Amino acid sequence: MTLAVPLLLSAATACSSSNSDNKPSGQTEPSASSTASGGDKPEQATVSFLSNWNGGGGSFPQDQVNNPVAKRVKEVTGVTLKMESITTNETEKLNTIFASGTVPDMVNAPFWSTTGGEGQVIKKAALEGQLLDLTPYLDKYPNVKKLLTTGVAKDFAEFELNSPDFQGKTYVIPMQTPDGTPESIHNWNYGLYARGDILKALNVNPEDIDTEDKVFDLLAKIKNGNFKDISGKPVIPAGTMHDGWDYGQFLKGWSDYTISDYRQDSNGKLSYWMFSKDEEDKLLYMRKILSNGLFDPEAFSNTDTMANEKLATGKLAVFAAQDMAEQLDKTLYKSNPEMQYELLGPMKNKSGKIATQVEKPGRSGFPVIFLSAKIKNPDAALRFLDYINSDEGRLLAYWGIEGKDYQMENGVPKWIPDVKQKYDNDPDSMRDAGLKYLNGNFIGGFSNDVAWPKSEDEKTKREKMQGSYSAKMPIQIIDKVSANYLAWDWPKYQQFRDTTSSLNYGDEFKKALFAKTDDQALKILHDIQDKFRAAGADEMTEYVAQKAAERNDIGF
Repeated sequence: MTLAVPLLLSAATACSSSNSDNKPSGQTEPSASSTASGGDKPEQATVSFLSNWNGGGGSFPQDQVNNPVAKRVKEVTGVTLKMESITTNETEKLNTIFASGTVPDMVNAPFWSTTGGEGQVIKKAALEGQLLDLTPYLDKYPNVKKLLTTGVAKDFAEFELNSPDFQGKTYVIPMQTPDGTPESIHNWNYGLYARGDILKALNVNPEDIDTEDKVFDLLAKIKNGNFKDISGKPVIPAGTMHDGWDYGQFLKGWSDYTISDYRQDSNGKLSYWMFSKDEEDKLLYMRKILSNGLFDPEAFSNTDTMANEKLATGKLAVFAAQDMAEQLDKTLYKSNPEMQYELLGPMKNKSGKIATQVEKPGRSGFPVIFLSAKIKNPDAALRFLDYINSDEGRLLAYWGIEGKDYQMENGVPKWIPDVKQKYDNDPDSMRDAGLKYLNGNFIGGFSNDVAWPKSEDEKTKREKMQGSYSAKMPIQIIDKVSANYLAWDWPKYQQFRDTTSSLNYGDEFKKALFAKTDDQALKILHDIQDKFRAAGADEMTEYVAQKAAERNDIGF
């Protein structure tokens, strides 16, 4: 999800191929297979594309046009991508392009919910006519059409992806969704990771560090241990990646296996998540590690560049996020392999179980692709997406050129040995061959691990390492409908949304982290909680509890 820092291109330039001619063509597009076998040459088109993810350009090849994969894509689809990415906040960038009317032809952006963040901005833009309605095109592009249902949670599809407000129109295409099987759900390996050499010097077994108290004690030992980064400067005991992502991993002792904003106690009584006493405990714990000099005070203002520099130099003794192994393979693990980070714990949640990723059978919230309402040639963009999500296109995206990069053996692609060695030794050469940007941005409803399972001897050291993390933190699946959606029928729900739209609990929580005293910090916390109570959060929770009692498929 978080990648190396890209070269930021101009949004205005990226929109240069757009105008208001976006009606479906009456002509039938040549199929990818007919083109590949020497059929009609497809119409040539340049499509501007924005990866609206902080650091998303890290997967882009240095030469966007002439790398082998891009040349093959153009040969089959006629499409040349003109790509840009961001190193700023995703929501802010979306607000900027929609406000200025400089929406690139095609955008990949977060879509976690339509009631907040990026998803809310995207939904608003769709209802204002800034996104192309894809409905008239879908039958023409079956591989794109399948993405709308494959690996998507049923409740998310009903209430968010196909929001009733859209009146049957389709505006976004899910990306990075599983293939519909539990085995295909991607494990992101979120957790706490500590430098192995420091653990060894302290004679600490990483598996023993599984509670917040043990983490605090470890960080205190690190602070007093005079440990250095690769340049000989003192380490920071703990930190995160950009914008504080993901400091919540330090607070897993107050989490549980949940799929909604409501918490049910042992007596079955529901409460709204932010009113839990756990919020006070989390706040005071974070203040404790900050005030003792055990946590990076810059964590919440880190840019992607700053965070990756700290990671690459071993500056952070412990970090909270995904395993970040792909970036570290290119930097710290190459120069200082003894500093390889190890997974702590896993951490225990409040029920004493491992704190791990919780999913429904299909994914709820994912990256999406949307097209600008002003796109000049929507067929070109959809032809591109349809091909990339075909069997042939996915092989190209993940494996490159058959006979040059890989050979098929019993229906499974295998790297040509010399190529594998080259890519293992130099991951950037793999990126620059075009073998990173397509699968990261344009493919959904699919799992390469399920489609092309690797034997242990075929896996890289990094893949084995990441697999070991996933084995320790297996995904927990809850096959229920999220209680969140029950609130949408509450008569005062829109009023609640309007009243709380300007409130940002997360920002207030972060502000409280740096208050002068614990009392002042708790006052900041209680003030924002009181504003949500005044808006009707308790009444909404009572309504949800009543509705949930009438059903047996609701999950909290």
